[in-house]
Amino acid sequence: MIGRELKGIRNATLGETKEILEKRVSEGDLGFEQQMTLDYAKKFAKLTKEEGAKLVAELMKLEKLNEDAAVKIADILPTDEAQVRIILAKERYSLSHDEIGEVLKIVGKHAK
Repeated sequence: MIGRELKGIRNATLGETKEILEKRVSEGDLGFEQQMTLDYAKKFAKLTKEEGAKLVAELMKLEKLNEDAAVKIADILPTDEAQVRIILAKERYSLSHDEIGEVLKIVGKHAK
């Protein structure tokens, strides 16, 4: 991406990634990695940019979750406790049974 300035780094859900890359397609050709990322996002994005942002914001209200974990949860939309534990396996904290239940309740409201 010669000529583009890096303005910052932040997490993005698959829905947001898909929207960004689809907009860049209209500006010109995508590189190989970008095209592969767009194909992946089209295939696996379960929520739109707006829905994902709402879910991440609601998950961020929980005390222990950081933005990385909230975005992963929004992309995967876990359906049971084991899936949440797997998503959070590399984090330096763990959630209690009740906290995982709260995560699943929030995800259930946003899942299609």
